[in-house]
Amino acid sequence: MKKSALWFGLLFIFLSVFILSFAGCASRGTVEDRQLQFKKAPSPSVKGQFPNWQFSPQELETVIYKRGVAGELQAKQVERTARGTTGALVLINHDAVSGKDIKWKFKKNVPGWVDSFNTSPRKEIAAYNVQKFFLDPEDYVVPTALPACIPRDRFMKRGGYAAATLEGTDCVLGLASIWMKDVTVPDTLYDESRFLKDPTYAYFMSNFNLLTYLIQHRDGRVGQFLVAKDDKRRQVFSIDNGISFGFWPYNFFIEQWEDIHVPALRQDSIERLRTIQRQDLDFLAVIVQFELDENLVLKPVPVGKNLNPKEGATYTDGTLQYGLSISEIDAVWDRIQHVIAEVDAGNIQVF
Repeated sequence: MKKSALWFGLLFIFLSVFILSFAGCASRGTVEDRQLQFKKAPSPSVKGQFPNWQFSPQELETVIYKRGVAGELQAKQVERTARGTTGALVLINHDAVSGKDIKWKFKKNVPGWVDSFNTSPRKEIAAYNVQKFFLDPEDYVVPTALPACIPRDRFMKRGGYAAATLEGTDCVLGLASIWMKDVTVPDTLYDESRFLKDPTYAYFMSNFNLLTYLIQHRDGRVGQFLVAKDDKRRQVFSIDNGISFGFWPYNFFIEQWEDIHVPALRQDSIERLRTIQRQDLDFLAVIVQFELDENLVLKPVPVGKNLNPKEGATYTDGTLQYGLSISEIDAVWDRIQHVIAEVDAGNIQVF
């Protein structure tokens, strides 16, 4: 009786997934039914201007990150986020050099784990880097994500008690993602009728969907995506990318963005992807590396030889590496080739 119930349950799940998948594909219609009402979509972005960022991505990756690692950013406030299920924190630092406060979302790793379900620094970092293959910084979809291991004494001054994340260390490992400004959770993420007639809307939605497709994003819950409050320049951001790169299981009862849903993609993005060779993706295997210093704090160092190509995260003898596994990198490459083939076959329009 128990076995029959189990098989019935599995059959129900399978049929539900099949029906939902079929319905999702059928509802998108044919290319002929989804013709764009414009031919060109000039970039709405201005070089060097980042209306939804506190600092430019380049500044965050370099000078701000260096000052943070060196302990030069004064901690002002730590509190829990209003949304989310992973216990993320809001950190506010003061940067004396710029005279500005900097707001971050900080996700602590699960104690004892280098990487885990829905708290995956390596996948957030990888998603941030994949977008660089086809987007300029002004058009980034994923906010800057920076790994850090904060010394426990410094963390506990504002964040309360915290155990060391990894055995043999004395720091709190996690990921700091820059907090976007002038953004909101949309009531409706995607309006196809607007996409077909509004080139600016199509510009940003196509950037977003190409990124979510390439990383196989599988967490479409409300709050995972944000849009600019300026509706005339509705840039879209994917702020939580931990369930991606083929992660299983995932919530298949809600709409996911691991497939191409929009009717057209930017030709410039596709042409950039055409120039990529498989070896250009190799750096994704080890994107960042940390080593234990004399104070038992993990500090970033130049990346070295991949210690475990079959795993995207590894911690061995005081060395921490974050990246993608070889199979995950191969999957990104396959998706690049597939979307180019779909465009060439006329199944996806370009503008």
